[in-house]
Amino acid sequence: MKRYVYIVMAAAAMLFVGCESEPAEVLQAEPDYATINLSSTSIVVSEEGAVKTIFAATNRNELKVLEESEWLDVSIEGNALTLYVDANDGESLREAVVDVVAGTQPDVAKARMRIVQSCQGVVNLSEEGTANCYIVPTESACYFDASVKGNGNERGDGRSRYISTYGVNIEGAAYADLAWEATYDGDKTRSTKIIAGKPIYDAEGERILLSTGECEGNALVSLHNAEGEILWSWHIWVMNDTPTTSVSVYGEDSTLEWMDRNLGALNNRIGDISNRGMLYQWGRKEPFLPSPVENVYVPRHKYDIEGNLLETEEEYYEIQEQIFAAREVVNHNNTQVGNGYAAWRFAGEVPPVALQAPGNIDYALQHPTTVLGCRVDIPIGEYVFDWYLQQDLEGVDGFLQQSCSHLWGDSRLTDDYKTIFDPCPVGYVVPPTGAFAEIPTNYACTIFGRGEWKVEDYGWRWNSAAGGNGDYFPSSGNLDVSGLIGETSEKPLYWTSESFGADYQGFGKAAMLFEAYGDIYYGIYPILDPSEAAAWYSYGAKCMAASVRCVKEQK
Repeated sequence: MKRYVYIVMAAAAMLFVGCESEPAEVLQAEPDYATINLSSTSIVVSEEGAVKTIFAATNRNELKVLEESEWLDVSIEGNALTLYVDANDGESLREAVVDVVAGTQPDVAKARMRIVQSCQGVVNLSEEGTANCYIVPTESACYFDASVKGNGNERGDGRSRYISTYGVNIEGAAYADLAWEATYDGDKTRSTKIIAGKPIYDAEGERILLSTGECEGNALVSLHNAEGEILWSWHIWVMNDTPTTSVSVYGEDSTLEWMDRNLGALNNRIGDISNRGMLYQWGRKEPFLPSPVENVYVPRHKYDIEGNLLETEEEYYEIQEQIFAAREVVNHNNTQVGNGYAAWRFAGEVPPVALQAPGNIDYALQHPTTVLGCRVDIPIGEYVFDWYLQQDLEGVDGFLQQSCSHLWGDSRLTDDYKTIFDPCPVGYVVPPTGAFAEIPTNYACTIFGRGEWKVEDYGWRWNSAAGGNGDYFPSSGNLDVSGLIGETSEKPLYWTSESFGADYQGFGKAAMLFEAYGDIYYGIYPILDPSEAAAWYSYGAKCMAASVRCVKEQK
């Protein structure tokens, strides 16, 4: 039922006139059109209900309030608008919009308030800790702590020095927004149904409230100051089943518990587009979308379409036309945003030159949907495939290399291993050094035996008899150093937290599991020829975006 409330306000005006013997005072003229401003435009109320007062400032005598909800009343006295909110006994967030109008037609001004009320079944996603990613089922009401960045780790953030520069507390927040939402549908018809409505920031509780929609998928929620600057953002992973874990051998006397799917995936079923998960530039917490195209089989190097090993080089080249045609179909940059405000940028965005910490981390936070490319026009004239820094913090005289920063944690699973940039949900972390195997110190790569990994459709399986977790790792594709998506269904590329620096004589890359010509490798390769930036041996360049398979955090 619509309710109209009118009030006549006494208009006060003061006229300042200077003496003839003194210079006249120049005053700002009042606007000759109606104006109105509210002391708050987003109000969060607890499920018990409440009475809240909002103030309106206007240069017109008459105010009118229009609102349509049955659980909310508004009254006006002077310039005070009082909201009377009933208790909410349901299990869904309630939302109302109140329009406050000043003046009379045709000279009117309007301001809008959004009122969100919590509910009995609202879930605290931060109950067991804070993180950059939260798992939420569909059609749920929830909130999370928005007072700290990531896991709020004050003990360290690798070697980035970000915490010492910017701190871990979030200050000056004004509102929350939905940057993007997306799901795994080739025709993009369901990407608007991941988040229901828009998230709202509760300044009093320093939290963000939101409701999920009817479809599983992924979303990014951002928190802004009054000027619109992004203060932080969080990955909302909407799915209805709880991930399980499987165990692999780790080192000589310990194990790792691996999540049963890629970070951001909805399952791990072979051939299902929903098993791909999100893609991440090494060291960044912001997720990027995989190709939205349904799986199309792409023959592997050295294998025919049935998976049989090709005996001769002539046989391999005979299927090249088939390989290239399949790649054109399956590899497409994903631009889904649903009802979000953001736009994806995959190429051409190069971060500023940064030679010391905290580098381009703050720039990356402000551009969560931009793939940050490599800089090629720096004075030394070298290619540096690192979005974070253009030179290693340790310093190598006369040699430019990627940074050894530990943005995703220390080299081993210690108490302070997880950093505020780790993209995994509460209780999980990016895999540590040696997660797949030990990398020889005299060379930056190790190759697995044929019995350790087995080729399966669109991916590989890690043999449990050889110390693996027995699970399937799909070839989800990657964003290469130029920002283009490729190798979907061809190669598995998975990050670990390990970063090579000066000790490895300029390799400076991050460790990655990858396939090259039918063999599985773990480690990195130096970029031997910058003119071939997208070649297979550039795997490990930090501006690439690849998959993450999280492991259980050990405390």
